[in-house]
Amino acid sequence: MRAFDIVGCGALNLDELYRVQKLLDDDEGEVVFAGAYPGGSAANTIYALAKLGLRTGFLGAVGDDDAGRILLESFRSVGVDTSGIVIKPKTKTGRALGFIDPQGRRTLYIEPGANSLLRKADVDFSYVARTKFLHLSSFVGEEQWAIQCELVRALSPKTFISFAPGALLARRGLRTLSPVLKRTHVLFLNRRELRLLTHTDDPEIGARSLLKAGSHIIVVTLGAEGSYVTDGKRAYRIEAPRVRKIVDTTGAGDAFAAGFLYGLFEERELRESAELGAQLAKLAVGQLGGRLNTPISRFRQYP
Repeated sequence: MRAFDIVGCGALNLDELYRVQKLLDDDEGEVVFAGAYPGGSAANTIYALAKLGLRTGFLGAVGDDDAGRILLESFRSVGVDTSGIVIKPKTKTGRALGFIDPQGRRTLYIEPGANSLLRKADVDFSYVARTKFLHLSSFVGEEQWAIQCELVRALSPKTFISFAPGALLARRGLRTLSPVLKRTHVLFLNRRELRLLTHTDDPEIGARSLLKAGSHIIVVTLGAEGSYVTDGKRAYRIEAPRVRKIVDTTGAGDAFAAGFLYGLFEERELRESAELGAQLAKLAVGQLGGRLNTPISRFRQYP
């Protein structure tokens, strides 16, 4: 029996989020609200999947500081195994500085901290040999991307990969991402990341080139326009649920990925999985921070 349903690997950050009246360019403004929240793309997805009852673990690095302890405790509070996370002494945990306007739009700046000190020797390759899925998201550093590529090469063909590259990796282009894309079972992108990778805003056209690159299922989140999902044989446009008020879009794509992957674990069809992802994303945009802080166990029976 596998030890894990899914293991995540990616940056671990404490998100320092600031509500502002307007995202500025060479000007001055007032901070309306500030708060700190556990974050990191793959980490947010794994956190939500643990809340949905999956057996989860994580590979990454934090510093030996209060922020690192907050991130570890956040995982442990929902049952994520943290034995694959290395603590870097005398190092600051990674952080993301986010500025959010009244419409929920944000600008994000990354200070990688301990994430950029993750080394191959820190990673137990046997850890991912015990999982059904490996979920990857981006690091800032080249060395950490190389570690992820090596992890993928070492995996059994029976282990599925889901991949949410984010803008940091997407801007490196298809050729750089090819070692992972050709093994990816589910690829998660937003519209901007799709454009960076494929030079088109059209999800149907972009998805075709990504399928040719080797990925099996392409999921493109389109904000208020919903999402697009295809496996090359079937394709669906999913409407976005109505949202009363968008508070913060941080982590919305990560929540969508969690819902979609949970649907796959439950052997749901592509459309149903995408609809579940959309419902979790709806919860995410109604709160501050990238991790779902409301009970989501009821989504096990959705719809």
